[in-house]
Amino acid sequence: MSDTLQGSGDVLAYSSSTRVRAEATPTRLRLRELDGLRGWAAFSVLLFHSTWQIFGENFAILRNSSTAGLVDGPLDVSVFFVVSGAALSAPFFAGGGGEYILSAALRRYIRLTTPIVATVLLLILAERFGFARLAEARQFAPGLSAIAGETGLSFAQALKWSLSNVYTKPAEWGPVLPFLWTMPWEMVGSLALFLLLSCYPAMKRPERSIAIGASFLMLLFPYLAAFLFGALIGKAKFTGALNAPAPGRLGFLDSLAAKIAVAAALYVLAAWSMTAGAVAHVHVILAVAVVALALRSRGLSDFLAENALSRFLAKISFPLYLIHYVVIVTATSAAIAFVGDRLTLPLALAISAATILLSIVAAVLFQPIERFAHFASRRFAALVLG
Repeated sequence: MSDTLQGSGDVLAYSSSTRVRAEATPTRLRLRELDGLRGWAAFSVLLFHSTWQIFGENFAILRNSSTAGLVDGPLDVSVFFVVSGAALSAPFFAGGGGEYILSAALRRYIRLTTPIVATVLLLILAERFGFARLAEARQFAPGLSAIAGETGLSFAQALKWSLSNVYTKPAEWGPVLPFLWTMPWEMVGSLALFLLLSCYPAMKRPERSIAIGASFLMLLFPYLAAFLFGALIGKAKFTGALNAPAPGRLGFLDSLAAKIAVAAALYVLAAWSMTAGAVAHVHVILAVAVVALALRSRGLSDFLAENALSRFLAKISFPLYLIHYVVIVTATSAAIAFVGDRLTLPLALAISAATILLSIVAAVLFQPIERFAHFASRRFAALVLG
């Protein structure tokens, strides 16, 4: 291969050795923005589970409508899917072409599965050595029951679930890691997007065709539609259409006051969707708006791409999403079981804070596995493609 693949978070920025460096730079910058947004969404999921989910039934104040928009776990998942659609299609629109699609498709399974297998094995080891205290903690924090996975599996069962069931039947045997109900959508959405991109050059009006297809998918499979809408956002960002001034009388939408009003409206809708238990269709629509607004706003886009905290969260986003369940099952549950019926709001907040800190530390320690996943997937793609 004369082309090179350059890592950037979950995605590879694809640049040809025959292409000038200036053409590749905007692609990498855009990927950093998307990775930063994914990182903050992963952090929001951590907040959702460590406060709203675990202790919300004990203390109603932790499930209030004012802060619901900050910890909207279902919305965060939809943001993941939209961001994946934009990020996975970005190298294609940057000129990667068919070779990029083949490479990305070959890499996808190994890149996602390697960290999943490692996390599930950690869960099984924690259970074998008596570190998993979830069963004891659930009687004092009933909210844990909603996120509890299956226990008592053999290593063979856990491995089968990690390698296969997580993408086909994640609810079988528990599931082992309940947060991964998203993986069938992530895998099918990714492959569907690659198939669509392979047909892109043959389409007469590709953007319109993708928009129509995504709109129809919204009726039955909104999470799949999220990938297609994400691809449209990625293309609009790459061509500059997303950052172009609003036409004619819509120019007022580019004012700071209008952007603040839109952001506030989205927050109110996110809070409502959280407290009202809105359907997935609503979450996807909100996620598309959130991602588009984040990438259109120059200040917010720069923050997501360049801020040190955003870049840090971007690097640990997938490990953080995976590993914080291990922390909840072990350290968090042990703390709750130790406190028992003496649990108060201050103690609950302290345990939540400790859960967040330990999850971040664990995600950082998990980084070698994440790097190995990238390396192994790249090597596999290189071996197949020659």
